[in-house]
Amino acid sequence: MPRRKSVSKEMVDDVAKRTFDVLPMLKRRLLRMDAVQAEHSVPMSQVQVLTMLGETGMMTVSEISSRLGIAKPNITPLVDKLIADGYVERKRDEIDRRVVKVLLLPAGAEKLESIRETIGRHAMRWVSVVPDKDFYDLQYALETIVRVLNAVD
Repeated sequence: MPRRKSVSKEMVDDVAKRTFDVLPMLKRRLLRMDAVQAEHSVPMSQVQVLTMLGETGMMTVSEISSRLGIAKPNITPLVDKLIADGYVERKRDEIDRRVVKVLLLPAGAEKLESIRETIGRHAMRWVSVVPDKDFYDLQYALETIVRVLNAVD
């Protein structure tokens, strides 16, 4: 797909740089994954799988692998741990019995909701220190990021 003339190479370079700048800050400051992992005993990779399954209900290991950018052999032990914890189960597709899907169980949905509440508590602390306009701008920016990234997937 050709690049539009209104988007300069400098702008593309700036987006790439800011992406690298923001990723560690998102994990450390916004999501507080260290606190989430300590409180919930769930690694980030498992949170990501639960989040995807929370959006879709069920996915194949190949779909999970593709969305996370992690090789399928590395997804299997991750899914096995979620199964052992009672958060997901494997289920054969009713139409094509060769296809096995990973299904989010009620306990997994509850765990995901609990993790979201923890992240929400961390974000709530910002309200007293971040000006309202900046908070609104952050919400808009995150909505834009989600929309853009969904469009390029």
